[in-house]
Amino acid sequence: MVLRLLAFALLCVSVLGYAAAEDEITIGAGDTIVIDVYNERDLFVRAKVDRTGVVRVPLIGDINVFDKTTKQLSRELEVAFEDGYLVKPSVSVTIEAFRPFYIGGAVNQPGSYDYELDLTVDKAIAIAGGLKDRASSKNWFIIRGKDETKIPVTNKSKVKPGDIITIGESIF
Repeated sequence: MVLRLLAFALLCVSVLGYAAAEDEITIGAGDTIVIDVYNERDLFVRAKVDRTGVVRVPLIGDINVFDKTTKQLSRELEVAFEDGYLVKPSVSVTIEAFRPFYIGGAVNQPGSYDYELDLTVDKAIAIAGGLKDRASSKNWFIIRGKDETKIPVTNKSKVKPGDIITIGESIF
């Protein structure tokens, strides 16, 4: 009995941790999102977000989903559905599949990889086959967002979907 309660508690903590991590991530091109309105099967939407960031939602029409968290988009859709369509709608939005992250520079297998929640630069390097012999230990950057902000990072820095990680080479 105690073991079942402990297992249930651990499951709840891991699910809550997953939800919290996903809430911090904003939707971008390449993500697959699911919009589900409680008790309204006809309003279900699964869509891969394209470069325009626009997704067509039944009754509402086109809606821009770029740079919104799942919570922000859920609330926006609830307000839109309340405007003459539904009484107290409950909308859930989830990111079913994330856009990839990219890693290049002094790693053994540069390229595009599937994003995982709680990804760090260290884990991304491991996914890319490790560092090359001449890899710098300090000249690491992430290029993030539409404005391509260049951010210096360490091995413990968080990676987001769509990030481009660059590992520089050292002279010696």
